[in-house]
Amino acid sequence: MSILFYKRPEYVLRHNGPLAECSRKGGTAQDCSAAAIPPELSFENVICNKCLPPCSLQDFLDYLTYVTHDAENLQFYLWMVDYFQRFRNAPKSEKELSPPWKTDPSRSACRMNNQIPVKGSTPLVAKEIDMHSEDISSGSTWDGDQSEEFANVYTQIQRGSMKFGMPPIKSSVKRSHEKFVPQQWQASPRNQPFRSEINRIVNHYITPGSPRELNLSHNDRATVLRALENTTHPSALTLVKRMLDSTLRNQSHPNFVRWSICNGNKQWTFALRVFAITNITIGFAIAIVLTLSKYSRWWRVFAAFEWWFGTTNIIAASQGLCVLLHRMHTRQYHAWETKDYTNDDEEAMLKGLDLNFINYENTKSKWPVKMEVFGPANNYGGEPWVDHYSRKTWWRKLFERRIPVRENGLKSIQNRMIRQAEAWALLITIPLTIAFVAIPKGNLYPS
Repeated sequence: MSILFYKRPEYVLRHNGPLAECSRKGGTAQDCSAAAIPPELSFENVICNKCLPPCSLQDFLDYLTYVTHDAENLQFYLWMVDYFQRFRNAPKSEKELSPPWKTDPSRSACRMNNQIPVKGSTPLVAKEIDMHSEDISSGSTWDGDQSEEFANVYTQIQRGSMKFGMPPIKSSVKRSHEKFVPQQWQASPRNQPFRSEINRIVNHYITPGSPRELNLSHNDRATVLRALENTTHPSALTLVKRMLDSTLRNQSHPNFVRWSICNGNKQWTFALRVFAITNITIGFAIAIVLTLSKYSRWWRVFAAFEWWFGTTNIIAASQGLCVLLHRMHTRQYHAWETKDYTNDDEEAMLKGLDLNFINYENTKSKWPVKMEVFGPANNYGGEPWVDHYSRKTWWRKLFERRIPVRENGLKSIQNRMIRQAEAWALLITIPLTIAFVAIPKGNLYPS
C-alpha cells in the first residue's frame, strides 16, 4: 500500500525574513527528505556534483537563480568550501596570525533567546557534510591530523566536476578588475592570510547593497563583520555557515528535488490536463450512449480504458509530471536553457551590460558566470534569453524542445509517481465501471 500513499518531497516554506536555521512543523531532517528523496539525490551528492542533469550542481544553481532568487546562498557556500580548504593547507606560521574567533557567550545566549520559535515546530538538525562536521569555533579542531576528513568534500567536488565535464574549483580566488568590488569595507591590514580576499568577500556578500548580498539580519551582519574585522580564521564564519547549511540542506534542496520532478513547462502541463479531462469525458460519453442503447451491457467496459487513461494523466499532471515525456526519458527545456543565439552573442551582451563594474574579460572562465566567486549580481533581467522567451508564441512554448533525463535517482521518483497515478486511476475506474455495467439497458434505440 506504500505506493498509493507515496508523497514527493514536501514543499518547505521559505522563511519570511533574514536567514535563519530552517525549521519545519512537526518534522525532522529525515522526515523532510529521507523517505521521499533517494540516496542518489542526497544533498551531499548534489553539492559534490555527483548527480547527473537535471539534478547537477549547475542545475541547483540555476534553480536558485531563476526560480527562488537566492543563488547567493549557494555561491557563498561553495566559496566557503574552497576557503576552508585553503586555510587548512596554509602554513602554520601564517595561520597563527589569524587566531580562532571566540563568540561572546552572553551574545550567543541573547541571540538564541530573541529567536521566536514557530509553534508546534522543531528545528531541523541535519548531519552536516564532512567539511562541517567539526565545531569550527573551537581552535583545537583546526590543528593536527583531525582535519583530514575536512578535505574529503573538497576532493569530492573536484572529482565530481571533472567526472561530469565541469572544471574543478580553483584553489585560488579568481582575480577580477579592481573596479568590480567597491572598497566600502576595509579591515586594517594585520598580515593575516587571505586578508585581501576576505575584504573583497565582505564587500561582495556581507555589506548592505553588495552585488550578492546575503539576507542577514542586522545583528547577524554586525556579528560577522566584527569577527572578520579581527581575524580571517574560518571560525569567524561559523554563524553564516550554520545558517546557509541549514537553509540549503533543509529547504532549498528538498524544494529543488521536488521542482526537478516536473518534466513539462506550464503550457505543456495545461494542455495535458485538458487532454486528460477530454479522455474522461469521452469515457462517460461512451458509457452513457451504450447504457441507453440495446447493446449488451458488457460493451460498456470499453469506457474504462478512457477513464483509466485520463485519470492517470490528470493525477500525474497535478504534480507536474507528463507520462509521455517520462516514458521517453526526456523533459522540456527550461526558459533559460532555450537559446537561438550563439555564445558570441551572449558574451557581447554581457560585455555591454554594466554588471556592477565587472570587467568580463578578466573574470571569464570555463565555469558558468554565476558559478564564479566574484561574478555579476544575480539579476537575470538583462540576460538574452528573457526577451527571446517573452517573444515566443504560446504554441512554440507548448512544443518546446526536449532534453534527456540522465539522473537515475530522479527517474526512480518519477517511476514511483507514475505507478501511483496508475494505481489510483485503477481504483477509481473499477467501481465506476461496475456501476455502469450494473445499470439496466435503456433500449432507447435499436442495436
